[in-house]
Amino acid sequence: MTGGVGYDETAAGPVAGGWKAGVNVPWTVSWTGEQHFDLGISRDFPGLVDLVQTEKVGEGAPRFRAMHVSRHRAGMARLLCHVCGRPTDKRDRYLFPVQSGGMAILPDERLRYAGNVPPVHKACARVAAGACPHLRGAGAEAVAWPVEASRLMPRTDVIPGMESLARTLPVNLRIVFSCYRLFGPKFSAMVGEMRRRAGVDI
Repeated sequence: MTGGVGYDETAAGPVAGGWKAGVNVPWTVSWTGEQHFDLGISRDFPGLVDLVQTEKVGEGAPRFRAMHVSRHRAGMARLLCHVCGRPTDKRDRYLFPVQSGGMAILPDERLRYAGNVPPVHKACARVAAGACPHLRGAGAEAVAWPVEASRLMPRTDVIPGMESLARTLPVNLRIVFSCYRLFGPKFSAMVGEMRRRAGVDI
């Protein structure tokens, strides 16, 4: 449930019934019936253009290895729960920083944690930790969202798996394919230590 953002044309989940967004499929997951894209003026990044994905939650099969680009961006920008899609409150906002995102090197060579998955409610974190093979296998524990401010950052480079789609888009536009949050120095230091102890690349 906390895999990286991507667009993998082969990543369809099981076709069998029983899948439901926000219950056993994270809200941000893309479905096979949502594979149409357009461009729109960015709401979150002035001067840039967003890649916009068709919204048809539940149509087809879930594509667990590919996040829905529009829902992912909304979740990151407005702190909506990755699992259920509802707003998170500052008293009930968590993330899995060891199993998602990574450490970014700033121009002055300082390290900052770059989170690439929206937050989750504590109850949703428990569901995710039990249902997601990636989290369950790692014995993942959710960490409270820091009081320290984070900054929403756009990614205008082509996300791996989106190369064929990118070739159909105008070359003269700065298109937001994805986004992440850059966290402050205190939280970043804590996450870096957690990742080192867990043997995860920083």
